[in-house]
Amino acid sequence: MTRFICIVIISVIYYAVNAQKSETDSLSELHYKRTVYLIDSLKNEHRVYPVIVNNDTVFNIYEKVSSNSMSERALLCQQRVKQLLERDFFYRDSLKHEDSLDFILIKYADLTITEFGAITTQKLRSSNSQVTKAYKRKIITYLKKEQAQLLLNKTYKALIYIGLFIVLFITIRFIFSFLRKLIAKNDNLIYRFTHLLKIYQLKEEDKERAVNTVLKISKWLHILTVGLLIYFMLPAMLRIFYYTKSVGDKLISYFLNPFIEFLHSIIAYLPSLIKIIITIIIFRIFMKLVSFFFNELKDGNIKLSGFYKEWATPTGNIIKFLLYAFLLTILFPLLPGADSQTFKGVTVFLGLLISLGSTSVIANGLSGIIMTYMRPFKIGDRIEVDTVTGIVVQKNLLITRVRTPKNVIVTIPNSKILSGHSQNYTTAAERSNLIIHSTITIGYDVDWRTVHQLLLQAAKNTDGLIEQIGKETFVLQKSLDDYYVAYEVNAYTAQADKYIIIQSELHKNILEEFNKAGVEIMSPHYRANRDGEAIAIPDKSQSETPLPTAGNDEKPMDINEKINKKAEEQNKDKEA
Repeated sequence: MTRFICIVIISVIYYAVNAQKSETDSLSELHYKRTVYLIDSLKNEHRVYPVIVNNDTVFNIYEKVSSNSMSERALLCQQRVKQLLERDFFYRDSLKHEDSLDFILIKYADLTITEFGAITTQKLRSSNSQVTKAYKRKIITYLKKEQAQLLLNKTYKALIYIGLFIVLFITIRFIFSFLRKLIAKNDNLIYRFTHLLKIYQLKEEDKERAVNTVLKISKWLHILTVGLLIYFMLPAMLRIFYYTKSVGDKLISYFLNPFIEFLHSIIAYLPSLIKIIITIIIFRIFMKLVSFFFNELKDGNIKLSGFYKEWATPTGNIIKFLLYAFLLTILFPLLPGADSQTFKGVTVFLGLLISLGSTSVIANGLSGIIMTYMRPFKIGDRIEVDTVTGIVVQKNLLITRVRTPKNVIVTIPNSKILSGHSQNYTTAAERSNLIIHSTITIGYDVDWRTVHQLLLQAAKNTDGLIEQIGKETFVLQKSLDDYYVAYEVNAYTAQADKYIIIQSELHKNILEEFNKAGVEIMSPHYRANRDGEAIAIPDKSQSETPLPTAGNDEKPMDINEKINKKAEEQNKDKEA
């Protein structure tokens, strides 16, 4: 038993010694491998990369950091040193070092200039503190030498800018002063200039006021130019120095950023603009085809069953309006800012204003459309609307213009025509002839047969009235009043445009016939103090006296000539 225990103890001691020996061997092996790796890395990275700024070596790079190669590290350190040079002043106390994992960082304030590790110290065969001091010393030496010269160059540049500003200020002042003197001395220059360009015919008495206005404009232009010069020169000088560069950049951005944003907006809007241009081109081609089609319908070259020529123009206008509305719905989403809430709010507000303010316009437009296809009258027809009588000279969707016999143009809204009553004399004259009538009152002492005969003879003597079978002139006895009988003569005519002239001629012939027959027209109202000897009939010799004319040899103008002359004048007005 004692022997067994001794064997177990010896075995445990043996295994413990072997385990400790194997652990020592493994640590030695790891140390050996690390040393071999460092030696191999030193062999592989035996080159030294200098950090060169302005053709001068600031310090050297001896090892890689992270994934960047040594050449990339050298370029990165070069950019950092240049950033440090841009600062106008160098404070030695701000240059410090910090430990970061396996590396030591060389920093100036918040800017990291470079970093190094164990490989650099091994290559330089120095301690970390010695390498840190060496890096700091090289950076300080370089910055003291270069930064002073750089600051001096910046000062010279600022002085050049100041001199340039003074020169430009004096030049601008001289130019505007010379311009004002030139305008004051040559006051006829503006007068001649406006007549040369034919933009505005300046009057002679307005020259002084125009010269004063131009002088004021030149003064404000001078102030504006100097202000812009100061605004651009000041940021240019501020951007020279490091500590004022941000202020200069901000001042420049206040002026340039809106233009840059506008340019970017234009570039971004180009695809939509191209779509709009293509859409408008296609739309214009289609509109020309529509216009051609309806013009041919109007001229009668194209005929559609049940479609009148006078419908061509209004129908074409309606279709064009619908096409323009369709085009607007296509182009509206492509307009700049169409998606913004402000744009939508403004369009809704405008639409509300238009809808509230155009109630009568819409009513007239709808009435015009209805009247177009109802065809109550056309241009050239003689119509009567309420108390207005005349010839239609213009008709559109909103209004109708009528020329009265007194040559006055009356504008009538279409809604009033549609809601009221209108009479078309031209249509009646063309279809079944128009009846011209005139009413007179004769006393009971005159036989009705005599009155009938005289009225029929007066109508027969009137030119423009129709005398044919089925359309004979007739007389009606309208009423039997207290003191007289009302007689109405009715005659047919096909000349609605000469209605007033023919009616006037009829009245003249009635007077002529009754005077010849010795029949007095004493009603409806006639009052005179009489002794019973004289009668109210003009002397026959006076009635047969010719009308006064321009010359003694000229004859009175015949009624036919009057009618033809009046018709020619109306045709000329219609064509105009």
